[in-house]
Amino acid sequence: MAISGAAKGLRTRGSFNVDVKFHGNWVKFNTIAGSMDILLVMALREGSRKFAEEYRDKVKKNIETGGKRFGYAQNSPDYLRRKLRSGGSGTTMNWSGTFKNSIEVIENSKGTQFGVGIPKGKKRSNYGSGDSNSLQVHEYANILEHGLPPKMPKRPVFSDTFTKDMNGKKGLQKYIEFSIMKNFGTKGINVTKL
Repeated sequence: MAISGAAKGLRTRGSFNVDVKFHGNWVKFNTIAGSMDILLVMALREGSRKFAEEYRDKVKKNIETGGKRFGYAQNSPDYLRRKLRSGGSGTTMNWSGTFKNSIEVIENSKGTQFGVGIPKGKKRSNYGSGDSNSLQVHEYANILEHGLPPKMPKRPVFSDTFTKDMNGKKGLQKYIEFSIMKNFGTKGINVTKL
């Protein structure tokens, strides 16, 4: 913004001889400034959703490998034999793939918050061993996460993946920061982290 003719001072009729001229694309600036809240909310949602999707995929991968990278206790020899006789996988935390395949990105009703978990109501398979499998998948996952001493050691695949693979809250912050930079960048606004 510049003030032209300001050096001339007052006119004889008492009005100021000041002319304000806007330099640059002020129409675009006003449009962007007016929609700043919407752009920010959209960027936050996108960053959170992308983080949740990546987190879901990494949890699934860690379940698929039996949490080897976290050093979880392996199945006892007796339990492993039982699993294999009943057609289950020899990998820890895996039997039929139901646990891994039940993990989803779950969002709130407004679509503003995203999490990763297992919805209630998902049934576990009958493993052909006479086991009634009365637990739903989310209940089984909770037992795995926290353990059931003395028989089942904890295997906190969700929390370990969040802190070790996704870098916890700092990782989420980076996803959101990147999303803000990207979304504002498409509107011609360069955002830098201070």
